[in-house]
Amino acid sequence: MTSKSVKSPRVVNIEDLRNLARRRLPKMVFDYLDGGADAEVTLRENCRAFESVTFRPRQAVSVPACDLRTRVLGIDVSFPALLAPVGYSRLMHPGGEVAAARAAGAAGTAYILSTISGHRLEDVKAGSSGAVCYQLYLLGGREAAEGAIERARAAGYSALVVTVDTAVGGMRERREDSFPAADSGASRMVDGLLA
Repeated sequence: MTSKSVKSPRVVNIEDLRNLARRRLPKMVFDYLDGGADAEVTLRENCRAFESVTFRPRQAVSVPACDLRTRVLGIDVSFPALLAPVGYSRLMHPGGEVAAARAAGAAGTAYILSTISGHRLEDVKAGSSGAVCYQLYLLGGREAAEGAIERARAAGYSALVVTVDTAVGGMRERREDSFPAADSGASRMVDGLLA
């Protein structure tokens, strides 16, 4: 595997990526991607937790070889971070989950496909050269869950990631602010896109 450098001088951190997304995506799509449920308290706390982590490089230390390989969920990866599931990825990019799975495989890590995908799970797995895991939300009842698990197994998914944090969907207050009036038809359009 060869490493590739980022060539865009305009993007040096996550905030730069957020600003690009804010300019390029429709407001309702950006608000979905960037936002969280209800008043976004958990989102702010998660961001605060990541901001408290500091990487401190060490200089003048011999490092004969750098090896990031590890094993996660029984999967060997050469890059120690998995691409987490993001629902409705196809709203952000036409390639959506297929493109993300392909990128994860090329980077030497695994991709976790969201239950709420814009692509068939078989197509996502076929598009990746790496391991792909399936995130299971218990939506649609036991029969739907068992059918999804069987399809993922048959397609060659490496692991099942069960998510139990959304027994009831959270209201996205920011999304509601994206529309001038609840009965304007815009909410129905978004619900249709996200269904």
